[in-house]
Amino acid sequence: MSGSGVDSRDTGRAPTDRGFTRRSNDRPALSLTPFHAAGVAFLLVGLVLALYQGLQEFALVPEVSWITWTHIHFVTVGAFTQLLFGMLPQLTAQKLERPAPSSRATRASFLGLNGALLLAWYGRAYGEPLWFDVGLATIWLLTLWLFALVAGMVLRSSGGRARDPTIGFYVLSPFVYLIGLGFAFGLFSHSWDVPGGWWGLREAHVHANAWGFLGLAAIGTLYDLFPRLVDAELYSERLKRYSFPLFALGIFPLVVGPVLDMGRTVTAVGLVLYAAGYVLYVYTLVQTYRAGTPNGTALSVLVAQGWILGPAGFAPFILFGVPLGIPEQWIETGALHFFFMGWALPIALAGSLLVARSLEWPGNGDDTDAGGSVAGLVPVENVPSVVGPWIVLVWNLAVLGVGIGFFYQDQSWSMLLHGSGYTVLIAIWGYYLVRIFGERSSVRTLASAA
Repeated sequence: MSGSGVDSRDTGRAPTDRGFTRRSNDRPALSLTPFHAAGVAFLLVGLVLALYQGLQEFALVPEVSWITWTHIHFVTVGAFTQLLFGMLPQLTAQKLERPAPSSRATRASFLGLNGALLLAWYGRAYGEPLWFDVGLATIWLLTLWLFALVAGMVLRSSGGRARDPTIGFYVLSPFVYLIGLGFAFGLFSHSWDVPGGWWGLREAHVHANAWGFLGLAAIGTLYDLFPRLVDAELYSERLKRYSFPLFALGIFPLVVGPVLDMGRTVTAVGLVLYAAGYVLYVYTLVQTYRAGTPNGTALSVLVAQGWILGPAGFAPFILFGVPLGIPEQWIETGALHFFFMGWALPIALAGSLLVARSLEWPGNGDDTDAGGSVAGLVPVENVPSVVGPWIVLVWNLAVLGVGIGFFYQDQSWSMLLHGSGYTVLIAIWGYYLVRIFGERSSVRTLASAA
């Protein structure tokens, strides 16, 4: 044991050859599913909605009231949830060496999820609570299926494989999502009388879905995949093990506190625990990146991690009533922008790029691609990359500018930040999607030729 408290056996450095990467891919292959294609499609629709929202702010197009809600949820419930429904069962099965869900079950859950999402969107956009309830209840039941599927694999596993913290993240993620989806009933179609009121329910809903479902699933996955992106071993398995209980103990107070209107006690405790786990997680990824071979995809994913706690930076001021001279609703809007555009969107784009590059439909040569044998999301060679350091820098400056514009939207110069920031974000977003489609087309062309 070293003096820093990090087990030297857990501290990885880039190997002298590609042996680590090849060993990490020596597993049953992952397969492309309709969820993956839908995830990319939702990113494309989200781009169109973001463009419309930007034009709407300049009064260049008719105002549509549901654009903001739809735009956010098409990135989260749309793209991110689609990717997680497609990947969580397969990644869990791969780590536990269990059979993955059948193609029939995957297709049925895909049709159910997207049909339910359409109903929930229609009910929310056009003020039809019944359709919203039916859609939301169906999404809730399918999430319960996902949770039961992952938990069942854990119960049937052997050899201590389920003790990997990544498996803990995969089990906890859909469980917390069930809670967050439940709160959504009280936000729109029903009136729930809770101590925290409507705003408390909304905050709990966001915490459960964003930091709980999306955050925990992504953290667990990146603990495994990020080292492969830079061809290195994870910096410390010990810090990974230490971080999981902090996340697990922190997420529930973050969800319960707002509902009980106990922000200064319950919510604050959850925030401290979750943030402590997140510090260990980010430190581990930074050290892993430094030990490996940098590339644009890894850099984009790494920098994005700083935005997941964007709302947390303002939470102490709101929880303890410290005035900032900015309305709380404006702070919340800007902070959520940091989370969704700064963190969720780059992660979803990077995941879609890897899916497009590495995965094939079952039975269509899913063990090979132009770079060699691939049994996971990260190719053995030629890790795909769309953005470089300068694009990553420009993207994050644009995220910061738009967020500041939200905070000071009563100022004349805020429109300049909004306009220029959104223009940059939409341009890079569109460029990324073009490259994703181009990557997929290239892989299919090479596969056909072979």
